[in-house]
Amino acid sequence: QVPFLCLNSSQAQEAMATDTSQYLNTWVEQKASYNKRDLLLYAVGIGCEDLRYVYEYDSDFAAFPTYPVLFGFKGTDQDVISFPSPAMQEGPSNPPLEGIKAGLDGERYIEMIKPLPADGAELTLKTRLIGVHKRGSGASVEMEQLVSGADGTLYYRLVSGAFLVGAKNFTDSGETNSKKIDPPNRAPDTVVEMPIPSNQTHVYRLSGDYNPLHIDPNMAQMMGFKEPILHGLCSLGFSTRAVLQAYGENDPSKFKSVRVRFASPVLPGNTLQVEMWKEGSIIIFQTKVKETGKVAINNACLELNAGAKM
Repeated sequence: QVPFLCLNSSQAQEAMATDTSQYLNTWVEQKASYNKRDLLLYAVGIGCEDLRYVYEYDSDFAAFPTYPVLFGFKGTDQDVISFPSPAMQEGPSNPPLEGIKAGLDGERYIEMIKPLPADGAELTLKTRLIGVHKRGSGASVEMEQLVSGADGTLYYRLVSGAFLVGAKNFTDSGETNSKKIDPPNRAPDTVVEMPIPSNQTHVYRLSGDYNPLHIDPNMAQMMGFKEPILHGLCSLGFSTRAVLQAYGENDPSKFKSVRVRFASPVLPGNTLQVEMWKEGSIIIFQTKVKETGKVAINNACLELNAGAKM
């Protein structure tokens, strides 16, 4: 007689689960580029008014530190592009998990190794999948990206965490960059209010993120929203700007890293309230929508470079 293995339902499901480890750590390389005009447009897109970010002849002209989040959308393009963009399609794909209903931008981590050249540059992006983990009703999929110059100079390290709603029947694998960051049990040390102009998405999208969710009312309704919402990465830019101005003299050289988790949408015309708690060189913050009291960004902190005046 030939022996056979009898599995219970949970064992059978585990045996058939997608092994996500096979998709990890394969680097995908692609090109990106930017010029001074790109830096100016991004700065205006996140509400900057400081001349060092919005005037190319300012003696301290520089890229705002969160600008590299756009490279994965923009690539080398200088004109209007489709969504998903060619650069997005050239990058690593999410693993083909069962049951996926939607993909959401969950978390971002941006670490500056060296400031970007203010005159523009040709860059190389190297991106890999570093982890897949069960999170609530789906999966957290994390990608690491290294941004380097043509000469090999490493400028930035970024980690993005996407939440795949409904993903099921897969094994956890790899590492996670996600951290739980709770605000201290005291009133905020600083609160900054930042009104979002009603046309802010119209400006921000011109930096390379042309998702129609953020401008087309019909597309927004098809995706389950009453009206177009603000880009999450625009909220990230506004929030980072508030913290850097409050505790880093708005000096890009004082910026070391920022991490955020997107908690709920923001509408153009809303007012953001950025609450901050100073813990040494770490500024813990959360961003709320003033009109509703809802938290839009949490699990967030900005780390200042050593020696930054606070």
